[in-house]
Amino acid sequence: MSFSSIRRATQPDFEPLSLTEVKSHLRIMADMTDDDQYIMGLIAAARLYFENRVGQTTTLVQWRAKTKGWNTCSCMGQELPYPPLYVDDDHPITLSYVDQAGDTITVPAADMTHDTADYPGTVNYTGPSPGCDTTMTIEWWAGVDAPMKISQLWKSCMLVLIGHWYENRSAVSTDSGGVEIPMSFDMMAAGCSYDGRA
Repeated sequence: MSFSSIRRATQPDFEPLSLTEVKSHLRIMADMTDDDQYIMGLIAAARLYFENRVGQTTTLVQWRAKTKGWNTCSCMGQELPYPPLYVDDDHPITLSYVDQAGDTITVPAADMTHDTADYPGTVNYTGPSPGCDTTMTIEWWAGVDAPMKISQLWKSCMLVLIGHWYENRSAVSTDSGGVEIPMSFDMMAAGCSYDGRA
């Protein structure tokens, strides 16, 4: 079973890097504020680029995806993309589908189990099969709930990327052609990968 239409359903409440951290990395004095909004945009862009590159989530967001049917005969949990999976009373996993009458059915929590100890986390649907051709929508939360819980290696990757973008605002360099992502980012991102995608 595979997911399609994987999207972020919410925006994070905080970024993995603060403006102060990034300005320090860029060696910009704290009282120089002309580029603050631009730098904040770079922080958000670096987060998205990093997450898409390594297939993991930094700051807590909700994800939404679709799948055709559900293999209820399997005892194996279905891996949820973009770990780490985060589950509590305020951040549940939800599974729903539209039945033949056109009504949206939300699967009871009692019909699902999950395991956040797995990486990626897994969910298992144990209820009645809605049919192999039924499109099911699943929503889950992933990431960490505080900046101090983010790996320093992850932060360093994003800082390298932000520094590169800040120094190379144009998409083209007249001396060497296209501006590429620095090798140092590639090497650090490879160290962050859990599935070899980086």
